[in-house]
Amino acid sequence: AKRLAHIRNATTAMKSTMGQMKSILPTDYPSIGVPWLIEAAASLYGKAHVADRLPQVANVVISNVPGPQVPLYLAGARVRSNHPTSIVVHGLALNITVQSFDAAMDFGLMADGAALPDVKSLALAVDGSLDELRALKPAVEPAEKPARKPARPAARTAA
Repeated sequence: AKRLAHIRNATTAMKSTMGQMKSILPTDYPSIGVPWLIEAAASLYGKAHVADRLPQVANVVISNVPGPQVPLYLAGARVRSNHPTSIVVHGLALNITVQSFDAAMDFGLMADGAALPDVKSLALAVDGSLDELRALKPAVEPAEKPARKPARPAARTAA
């Protein structure tokens, strides 16, 4: 309980800091020229060592990406697994991406080798913690969801 309270408090503080920064970050770029603008900004960011001058906001990013809850097929073959991947940007030690897919939950861990040289140990610890979590009985049984009407078939068009 102490660990979860600490995580909640740290996350709340980080979100508050990021909320203050949103007002100064432009978000309404025109779509023409955006790739050029982003490439130029990223290049300038690296060459000017901007990240070295800014305060570190966080050292870990965790993304929860809801995925399809039904099987997917590619060229007639069922997709059997998903490997969520993201990037570790300058100043960030670890990026964890969690994605649900067809009744499964997949984790992708990307780490800065200098900050976390043994990311495999963390992956094994996450796996062990999930096993512990699965073994726990829920405090309250989840309520059954009402049955949904089947979706109408999509209209087919010729290619």
